[in-house]
Formats: sequence, C-alpha cells, structure tokens
Amino acid sequence: MEIETLLIHSGAENPLGAVGTPIFATSTFADAALHGYSYTRTSNPTRAALEKTLAAAEGGRYGFAFASGLAAEDALFACFDKIICAKDTYGGTKRLLRTCYSAVFTDVSDENALSSALRGTYGALVFAETPANPLMRVTDIRKTAAVAHAHNAYLAIDNTFLSPALQKPLALGADATVHSATKYLGGHHDSVAGCLATSGEELAKKLKNLMNTKGNGLSPFESFLIKRGMETLALRMKKHCENASEVFKYLKTRSDIKRIYYAGDPENEGYAVNSSQSSGAGGVISFEIDEEKVPEFIKSLKLIRFAESLGGNASLITHPYTQTHASLDEGEKAACGITKGLLRLSCGTESAVDIITDLERAAVN
Repeated sequence: MEIETLLIHSGAENPLGAVGTPIFATSTFADAALHGYSYTRTSNPTRAALEKTLAAAEGGRYGFAFASGLAAEDALFACFDKIICAKDTYGGTKRLLRTCYSAVFTDVSDENALSSALRGTYGALVFAETPANPLMRVTDIRKTAAVAHAHNAYLAIDNTFLSPALQKPLALGADATVHSATKYLGGHHDSVAGCLATSGEELAKKLKNLMNTKGNGLSPFESFLIKRGMETLALRMKKHCENASEVFKYLKTRSDIKRIYYAGDPENEGYAVNSSQSSGAGGVISFEIDEEKVPEFIKSLKLIRFAESLGGNASLITHPYTQTHASLDEGEKAACGITKGLLRLSCGTESAVDIITDLERAAVN
C-alpha cells in the first residue's frame, strides 16, 4: 500500500464504523476485559489509532505518541545506559541529555569517531538527526547503522525534517525513529506532540512501560489533531518540497545571502547521500546574512512569521542563535556553525510566488 493510502486508512478501525477518528475524551474505561482499555494514561483508543498510523507510515511494528518531541526522546533515552549523540542536534535535545543523562557527543558520520565512542560499550544508543537542525547536515543512515550494529548498539534517527513521506530510517537499518510531531506530522501549528516508531519488541516493551510509569502519553485531543494532520502529510510534503526548491533558486540569486544550507542543494556535502536515502529534501532552508542586518531582515517580512517551529502550512523564520539553540554556550554554537547571522526558513504550503515576494521585501542592501 502506498504512503498516501496508509496515512488515511491506517488506524481507522473502530466498532462503530466512524470514518473520522473519534476523540475518546475519558480518563477511565469500564469493563476493561471486554476491550483492553482501562485508563487513558496507560492507553486510549484515539492515541492508539495515531500510533498505528505512525507505525504503518514508518514501516515499523510499534508506534508511540508522547506529549512532545522531547518527551518522546526522553522515553527513548531512558531505555539505554549509554548514549552517543551527533554533535549536530537540536539545542533542546542537548539540554535534555546534559541535564538528565550521561551522553557523549561526536560526529556520528565519521566511522572512526563513532567506533571510538562505542568501543567498550554494549547495547548503547546512537542518536542522530538527518538532515540536522539547522545546518542540514546529512547522516548516512545505512553506514551509521552498520557501525552501530557492529558494536551491538542501536541506532535511532530523528526523522522530523523529512517525515516518513520522504524518508524511512527503519528500512535503512535504524532501530527506531523519533519525531517532533508538532512539525510536519501535525502540520497546522495547532498541537504539540512527539512520536516514536520501532520494530524492536524489547524496546517497545520498555517504551510502553515508561509511558505508563511517567504518564507522558499524548492526550486524546492532541492525538486526534496529529492523526488528522497525518492524513494530508504526503500531499503537504510535496508542496513543502516544491516551495523550498523555488525559494532556494531565488536565494541563490541574492548577493546579500552569504551561504545557504539546504539538503536539496547539489553543492551540499550530503546531497548525494540524502538523495540515495530519501525522496526529497524537505521544506527547510537555512542561510546566513550579515549579523547586524538580521533584525531589519526579520522586521521587513510581512507573510513569513518570526517564530520558533517549522513544518506547518504557514512559513516561519527562526533565528537559531537566540531561539532553537540558545541553550548552547558560545563555544559550542561556534563549533556547530550557529552564527548570529544564521536564519532558518520553514517554507510553508502557500504560493511559492508569495513567499519569494515576501523575501524580496527583506532584501539587505
């Protein structure tokens, strides 16, 4: 079954034949022996419908929906004693790892560096985003999985920036995928959620137990919103990709843009790898301008909103230095390439002409 069909019909089974997923707004269920549901913290039919859709879309056996992307990561990290995380990772992920876990940060794309970090460990977790936020660095999932598995380690890929409509890490050797479902999966800037998929039975058992123990499962209403959003995911991703491609071509013509970071750029170091493991480059483009021009650039925009987040129908622009990666110290920002002149643009599903027209208003002279 193709992804467009899976997204609409997976998880839609219910005894009353409702075509749309019902919202089971209840904390508790009577007669649990008849249907398997007892308490919403443990499980809920609306959340279960979303989790089935996620698992089907990612090609996994098990899906889990959490209260946020960080809650999904927290549940995953709690399953492992040793975590090796890619250097190029969302600032909130690094803050979580440093605050609550013991993690090693390394270049997971460097086979020697990853092997060195894994040496002497057993059952560790390797965690990476691809493309990575915000410089669109690409990790070769197949090669990274091979190195991790050679050391009896697991590989989890944050698939937020491409979604299962464009990339399926489990099919490439990853053991789990994670999403900030707030982004492309939901797609409408109206919900906060996190999702995780795996085919590993033991990992799934641990995650199910953690969700029940910590009470961090997604609410019925938010589950409904994310599942509804996922029905149009494949359609939206095509438009996001088309718009980003057009915006990229436009940005290339501007002399005030010092550098562009985009997974669909043939000059991007990871372009060939991304093309081999995904069917698109997504809708996010980062670019650098002179740092003193950033405030005026942002102020000049009328259609594109200045806000954190990405992946929704509305185009957004973000300043990673002071927003998504603000928790990193100055040295780490510099090491990761997060400059004061860096901006991250999430191309929405509006007309590409209108997005480009808005960017023209913000031309820096």
